[in-house]
Amino acid sequence: MKKIYLFLIILVVALTFYSCADSEYSDKYLDPSKTTKAYCDKLMTGVFYTGRVYTFNSYWRMYTWDNTVTGKYAQTLGFMNSQGSLYSANDSYANDRWVHFYNTLTQFRVLQNVYEGLSDSEKNTYRIFKNLSEVFVYDHLSQIVDTFGDAPFKEAGFLAITGDVAGSYPAYDKATDIYTMMLDRLGELYADIHSIKGSLDKQASASLPKQDFVNYGDLDKWERYCNSLRLRLAVRVASQGDLSAKGKQVIAEILGGGYPLVSSLDETIKLDSNDKDTGAFFNPDDLRTGYISQSRASQAMLDALTRTVSGENDPRLPIMYSKNAAGEYKGLSTHETYAEQEVNIAKPESERIYSRIDSTTVMYNTQFISPIFTAAEVDFLKAEAYQKGWASGDAKAAFVDGILHSSQFYFEENAISPSKDGTKMDMPAESVIRAYAEKAWNAASNKEEAIITQKWLNFGYMQPFQAWNEVRRTGYPQLYYPEDQSAQLLKTLPSRVRYPDSERSNNAKNYDAQIQAMGGTDNAYIKLFWAK
Repeated sequence: MKKIYLFLIILVVALTFYSCADSEYSDKYLDPSKTTKAYCDKLMTGVFYTGRVYTFNSYWRMYTWDNTVTGKYAQTLGFMNSQGSLYSANDSYANDRWVHFYNTLTQFRVLQNVYEGLSDSEKNTYRIFKNLSEVFVYDHLSQIVDTFGDAPFKEAGFLAITGDVAGSYPAYDKATDIYTMMLDRLGELYADIHSIKGSLDKQASASLPKQDFVNYGDLDKWERYCNSLRLRLAVRVASQGDLSAKGKQVIAEILGGGYPLVSSLDETIKLDSNDKDTGAFFNPDDLRTGYISQSRASQAMLDALTRTVSGENDPRLPIMYSKNAAGEYKGLSTHETYAEQEVNIAKPESERIYSRIDSTTVMYNTQFISPIFTAAEVDFLKAEAYQKGWASGDAKAAFVDGILHSSQFYFEENAISPSKDGTKMDMPAESVIRAYAEKAWNAASNKEEAIITQKWLNFGYMQPFQAWNEVRRTGYPQLYYPEDQSAQLLKTLPSRVRYPDSERSNNAKNYDAQIQAMGGTDNAYIKLFWAK
């Protein structure tokens, strides 16, 4: 890993600054306690670093959040149909997701404040670092809104700057207002990044590749990330809700204006595992533990890969999942009883009933790629937009490209893995995959369902939160969710995650006002404004 320096500002109760204490990090971080000036390039890395846990497919993210909450809600991983808490989201884990974002936002507010204090010439040097941080923050802000609904933003994250504890408690912003701001601001950020891309001064040009561990200073990729994120958000709101017209306008602007988007495997926005950096940023041992502990396949995913309308198995199937002991693909199903699942789970490996995530592609892949934005997602965004008439284009061609690019991504994960524990195989010829995708399109009577199901498959067990968003937004794929008759609170699938209990104590006045605006209860069945 390239040597990266950062400022990491951590807020604990009041205004306190800490340096990273672990000796294994000492050669990577600039210690704020030994530095007299905060530099925007280092602060940008601090923003990325603070948000890395929910960007990289880390153990903590996968085990506590993606696999046990959003992966269950999206049915992208198999789970036990235990009664009493089937649909509950652990409050401490929800709180961790919430706190991680607001720590990241605090770091960004410090960067903004430092930037505003610079001279005009210094701003010219450091503007790019502020802009890239802002794109990253909006990716995570959208995830917070899509998880919880309305959330503090405009007034949040300033205590490290002001030191005013009494005035630091932020009001909640409406989800629609936050989305409107992001859709507008991402457009402005793309224009600004594009305008300064070829005119970075010597200092910024030298620092950016060293400080940017997302795209390593590649501003072409940052443009594609920014525009692809904006397109994702625009499509999310376009089908229904108060921002439908706004979403359609942005879609037409991006797709009609030839804006650069993530469009190939080489342009994937991602974080790479580094098996030689065992104590720091992206340790594959950390990732591996998260997947090994929850690796059984979802029957819904296997059905989409095997019971296809064209009658053929999906070409991605053998490198996404392993077969069971009988040589078959079988996953945990929501149609099974808990008692049936317990019996099956208890069987020895020689009689294993359930398929697992492929160990070569994922679990023992020390070079694992954590996707942030893939070309396949963009293809399916285009396909939906074209199919619904929001922009002019060929929906079938975009759909076929989506399956091809998704296959390329999963086979790349498999190819770069040094593990021989699971399936190792070459990708079929492009013509074979395109032929499969064309058959799938031609056989589908409901084109929207076909597009969204493929998009859901592409997200799969690597991006289950985004898969859950598609289920809530469109109702596709059509999944069966059993009623949890023993549960006291959540008997059926919730529409959102309730605010963490910490908000009730840490931001009581604004939390209470928000709950009153929701009708008096923190109701998990209140739909997001964009949901179907």
